[in-house]
Amino acid sequence: MQTLAFATLFALGMQASVIGVEAMPSTIAPSAQIEEPASPAKLKLIRQFMQLIGLQDRLDTGSFLERYAIPGGPMWAVAPGEFTESLSDGFKARFDALKAAYVKRRAAYQQAYEEHLNWEFAEAELKEINAFLGKPIGKHYLDGRWRMEAYTTTNTEDMEQDIVKEALASLKK
Repeated sequence: MQTLAFATLFALGMQASVIGVEAMPSTIAPSAQIEEPASPAKLKLIRQFMQLIGLQDRLDTGSFLERYAIPGGPMWAVAPGEFTESLSDGFKARFDALKAAYVKRRAAYQQAYEEHLNWEFAEAELKEINAFLGKPIGKHYLDGRWRMEAYTTTNTEDMEQDIVKEALASLKK
């Protein structure tokens, strides 16, 4: 998901510069762009990092696929009058089906993340990041960041709807 968000932001930044709008600021910390495979020591740091940020658990369980099983999502296409299951049973059945389909792709997901993290961060960087994230202040940072996104998104949802409504109205003028 983060990759999709980054790609979208990158594309928007590129579009902005093409149409004469100021693009996003330059990268503060460029990636290390390491092409050679990770050493065993670095791979251990990569896996520790994935564990600390909660990514490893999402990969192990396939929980990142939940959004597809939520009622109203792409796995809920039913004709009127055909809906006969409870929402909780329907969610569980769809999520179980997603996890079963994910199993054969699990290793590919793991490899993709490990390879990108190897490319993105130098071994020394991972040591520092992991040391920070492993401390109480690092755990607070991760929890606080999650809460900030959740609460801010909830608290600004009505405002965003108003922004979209106003923008759409201005296009019709």
